[in-house]
Amino acid sequence: MSGQSATPGDRLDALRAAPRRRRLATVGAAVVGLVVVPFHWLGFVLGGALVALTQPSLGRGLLAGLGFGVLSWLVFALWISGTGNLGLYLGMGQVLAVSTAIPLVGSLLGALARGVR
Repeated sequence: MSGQSATPGDRLDALRAAPRRRRLATVGAAVVGLVVVPFHWLGFVLGGALVALTQPSLGRGLLAGLGFGVLSWLVFALWISGTGNLGLYLGMGQVLAVSTAIPLVGSLLGALARGVR
């Protein structure tokens, strides 16, 4: 066998260089993260890492991770709204603060994976 297979790093570099593939991979990564989040809070870290790994730079990866955290919170707020309890939730003070901070901080923490070489 004379050919050498591409490493995962090479594949990620190729994905990051193709804007259309990168956008599709980012959406797919966000969907995977959102599927995991209801089962365990580490889904925020996983989702943040996955969306960040598809980005061409650490800065964009951190923004993508933060975006995943915001999206996660918005999906949760939409779900709460569907139960008719959004007003009650928004008035809960510390519960609101903690349930907003966890997705944002967890996703940013996961997004730091983009900086690992």
